[in-house]
Amino acid sequence: MPSVLRRYFQFEKPRFHQFLAHCIVRRALRSVPEMKLSDPPVIGIVAGENPPVDEIQDALTLLRLPNLDFLRERFPDPLTVFIDCEPAGARRHRQLEKTEGEFLVALKGKKAIFAVAEEEQDLPDLFRKIADTVIHLEGPTPRHIQAAFAYCVGVDISLEEAGQLTNHSLFDLTMAASRGKSWRKVLDAISEDKSKADGCPAVGELSLETLAGLGAAGEWGSELAADLKEWRAGELPWSDANRGVLLSGPPGTGKTTYAKALARSCGVELVASSLAQWQSAGHLGDLLKAMRRTFAEARKKAPCVLFLDEFDSVGDRRTVRGENAPYVVEKINGLLECLDGIEDREGIVVVAACNFPEFVDPAFLRPGRLEKTIRIPLPDRQAREQILRWHLKGTLEGEDLAVIADRLEGHSGADIEKLVRDARRVARKERRNLQRDDLVARLPKRIALSREDLRRVAVHEAGHAIVQAKVGDGEIVRLRVEPELAMQGTKVEVGCLEIKKSALKGRTRRDYEAQLMVHLAGLAAEELVFGEIADGGGGGSGSDLAFATQIATEMEASLGFGDSLVHMVPSGSKQVREVLLTDHTLRRRVEASLDKAYEDARAVLEENEPAHQALVDALMQRHKLEGREVLEIISGANASVWRAF
Repeated sequence: MPSVLRRYFQFEKPRFHQFLAHCIVRRALRSVPEMKLSDPPVIGIVAGENPPVDEIQDALTLLRLPNLDFLRERFPDPLTVFIDCEPAGARRHRQLEKTEGEFLVALKGKKAIFAVAEEEQDLPDLFRKIADTVIHLEGPTPRHIQAAFAYCVGVDISLEEAGQLTNHSLFDLTMAASRGKSWRKVLDAISEDKSKADGCPAVGELSLETLAGLGAAGEWGSELAADLKEWRAGELPWSDANRGVLLSGPPGTGKTTYAKALARSCGVELVASSLAQWQSAGHLGDLLKAMRRTFAEARKKAPCVLFLDEFDSVGDRRTVRGENAPYVVEKINGLLECLDGIEDREGIVVVAACNFPEFVDPAFLRPGRLEKTIRIPLPDRQAREQILRWHLKGTLEGEDLAVIADRLEGHSGADIEKLVRDARRVARKERRNLQRDDLVARLPKRIALSREDLRRVAVHEAGHAIVQAKVGDGEIVRLRVEPELAMQGTKVEVGCLEIKKSALKGRTRRDYEAQLMVHLAGLAAEELVFGEIADGGGGGSGSDLAFATQIATEMEASLGFGDSLVHMVPSGSKQVREVLLTDHTLRRRVEASLDKAYEDARAVLEENEPAHQALVDALMQRHKLEGREVLEIISGANASVWRAF
């Protein structure tokens, strides 16, 4: 151990990571000529990832310790200033001004100044211009590691063994030196973990193989892993590899977890960022710089997975209006340039995630960028049980969890994780093992619908099914109603008609009018049976009325089925409400289309009243009908009517 450190640490025994941080910082400063000059130095210290910034700050206190006489004589405590620079992605203007203000005050006082940052660009511009030098820290040497084990842990290791640890982070090294553990076993575990980058993940690790309910996203990830393996072997050109995907789905379905699992399964690093992080850097210029830094980091770590969260917040040039439009356009153009501009991104797989893919600018979705869009749905019953067992990590092995998985219908993977976490917390407080009843007790409370309310839902959903069977395009997959509703957190549909649409074809006005009839059939059925409608067909953006209004507006203002061929609203646009509020002529035409579709649906239901009643009775008894059963009930009821004649 260096004599100076020995003199310091005789007063206070250091922790393993503190010792190594002191060694790393001291080694770096020893090579700085300005440290030997008579004038106080101004030095920037770039930490990178090894050691962390807070460890460096602790190590720099060496320059203020009273027992280090040779340093104290030159830089006594009042004459030394330490500036901790936040990462650019998290810095605000006020913080930047504060940092530069501290720097100017220290400079006027002729003090030794040390500024610490993770990356060189995080140092204030003014500091970089005036600093004597900026040093980049390197990892510990084998001798540093050997001395740390000897002094902090009391274990002698050889230089060869220490050399095996130089490629590990301070966190890994600290784990290897943990008291009460065999450092050799920990070292073997760390080495094994590092070696898995080119192999398959172990059982229980987060990977594509261990995630449930991925569907098409899982298949895409497996293909990517194969492509990257061939690319690294020189057997596949980068132009032929999967390079980008847009993941969509409700919150909590595991889009972020998917990115982590994808990186592990592919044996590459994960670089993660989002528009919110870029925007926190400051104005547009700072945002673009932060954006480019993220891609620069990805290029350094290639091959890697670059995960961009909240991608729908980037914007869409088709819909942006007003004074904010130039800002959004610059932001989008900057990101497009990063995705495939002048600088090649070979080895970088971009995975973007969003909740609303319709808000994403189409330019991002062209080939070579995010060329595939995959939706990660809420998990089905089988996937919910797999997710539940994953988070239980072997606990309750052999227990029947099917009922719990059923009760979690409509819940995301994040909801299931929270359920397990809350149950574990209760078991810990009571100092016992987790039990199945702990999970059951924390399931969302459910309330049974009254028979009257359930019948209204059945009437509504059966109305959709009748009109779909008579005039709709596509195959009925399932018809169901929910006799119980979860009263916590996640919204569960009280009823649903599932349809598998037919193959893509050119649809006429008659086809779109049939869609309108199906969407409005539920309300028409309620009016026929009860004499009035309830609020179940409206409200949210996914309601029957919302879908019908969108379709009717596009028919008139986008698809050429109205009185005019003028194209006003792009298909799928969210501008429908704005257009209808400002264009009263268009609104009257849309209202006329909806009124006609409603009356036509009502007429179909009146003609098929026995079939509708039969479907309602079946739903009240069984709550769920497969598509084949729905058609059999309709045809059977109609046959009975004909036999009566």
